[in-house]
Amino acid sequence: MPADRTEGPGGSIAVARDAAVAREAIDRNPVWYHTIELGPGVATPGQIDLRGVVADVLPVELSGRRALDVGTFDGFWAFEMERRGAEVVSIDVDRIDSAEWPSRSRARLEREAEQRGLELGLGFELASELLGSSVSRVICSVYDLAPAAIGGPVDFAFSGAILLHLRDPVRALERVHGALRPGGELRILEPVSVAMTLRSPRRAAATFQAAHSDFNWWVPNLVALKSWLVTAGFVDVRRLRFVRPPSDERMRQWQVALTARRPLDG
Repeated sequence: MPADRTEGPGGSIAVARDAAVAREAIDRNPVWYHTIELGPGVATPGQIDLRGVVADVLPVELSGRRALDVGTFDGFWAFEMERRGAEVVSIDVDRIDSAEWPSRSRARLEREAEQRGLELGLGFELASELLGSSVSRVICSVYDLAPAAIGGPVDFAFSGAILLHLRDPVRALERVHGALRPGGELRILEPVSVAMTLRSPRRAAATFQAAHSDFNWWVPNLVALKSWLVTAGFVDVRRLRFVRPPSDERMRQWQVALTARRPLDG
């Protein structure tokens, strides 16, 4: 967006105007998932603030690379990849109730989403306009992901806190694998059970949460998360670091950033 940094009264007026426009856009979306800076000193009231962990997760430079954001929601990661020089395409489902919610809580969550006026894609649209972004948003479930659905293969893919919300995380990773060019890189940021990782540092384990959680299916330990990637066909799976970004209390948890690659032979 046009954030004027000119010295003097004229610059101050421009900055104030930009901030007012950003605040008006924020008010138009009743629920923000991501914290995104939309104007000078103005950020969306996101449920999670990932700004402090970006440097630990994404490459510094993505110029000349085509990138994919899986499950973009408000678009935080897509815009960050674009900021690093990538041509970015993002995918998401068409409606919030198209998410793979566990059946025990689906009816209640659908009612709550309607009552709150939650419109998936509105935050992305508002943020994209204010940021002057060229990121494209494609309606596509990760289970249906293929190069043809996103205009061709990508060099780099990112998936943030998606796998725990899926009934079949390995199937989803297989689809991301298929959307990458041979040799392409995937980075993920995903919640893990630190307790299970410490108790079982060499054996894959995961807790099944769909019977008591509104949104979650699986929370793995570190070995299980790496094993999902290997099973989906990825190689060179490496841990970058553990992070615990600020968020709503019910969402505050340890997450781990991993990098992996599609083999050069496909």
